[in-house]
Amino acid sequence: MIVQRIFNNSVVSAQDADGSEVILLGKGIGFNARHGDVLRDESIEKTFHLRDSAMNDRFRDVVATISADVLHVTDDIVRLARASLDRTLSDSIYISLADHLSFARQRMETGMLLRNPLTVEVRTFYRDEYAVATQAMGLLKEQLGIDFPEEETTNVALHFVNAEIGDSFSDVGAMMELTRGVASIIKYHFALEYDEESIRYFRFITHVKFFCQRVVLGETTDRDDESLYDFIKDKYPEILRCIDKVDHYVQRTHGYSMSHSEQLYLALHIERML
Repeated sequence: MIVQRIFNNSVVSAQDADGSEVILLGKGIGFNARHGDVLRDESIEKTFHLRDSAMNDRFRDVVATISADVLHVTDDIVRLARASLDRTLSDSIYISLADHLSFARQRMETGMLLRNPLTVEVRTFYRDEYAVATQAMGLLKEQLGIDFPEEETTNVALHFVNAEIGDSFSDVGAMMELTRGVASIIKYHFALEYDEESIRYFRFITHVKFFCQRVVLGETTDRDDESLYDFIKDKYPEILRCIDKVDHYVQRTHGYSMSHSEQLYLALHIERML
């Protein structure tokens, strides 16, 4: 590894054997280092290599303002999430999460607590992400010595969700709001009491969540099975009346009309809940 830039005693950028830029962490790795120096492998504790060059440039800018311990724990949290969640996380999470954690620590040190109104929704609709974020709080306490409040668990979970969909927090908020609206329409139409611990509810809310994600991100589907839809319409007319309410709600809030395929699969998930 050839040193390109020294950020501080513990963080440098370097050129690897393939000529790509990487960010390296290691105790004392930048001490007395100079541009062009060759680094010994045993001095390197962590290596960040973001595949997208523009993203790597942004990460370099963030690294210049963030302490090494925050970068360390960010990498540990991302590794935990990638090992625990059955989803692909964008490298953008290194930038957003490191920047967030650095600011969150500053806020804790000054006694500034910011409430997150989405905690209940995140716990309900993104259980896997919230569970991993809860584990991340343990890493933060262990490595930074800070006992963050529950709001930060929600924030870290949202960073996972954001990295999964590769879009903005405004989209995440819109998806949760739409998911809550659709689930409420179904709940009150059938006077249901959701058992949020049941596998049936998990399958149902997962389907609703991903349908709402497609709506918010503008991902349409043209798959239609008219014969099966007609069968469902005849067999479950009350479910279709409920779905008609859902369709009108989605049209009113997002200008999106459900396809027969989407109505069909939602009907099947509702039928399992009844």
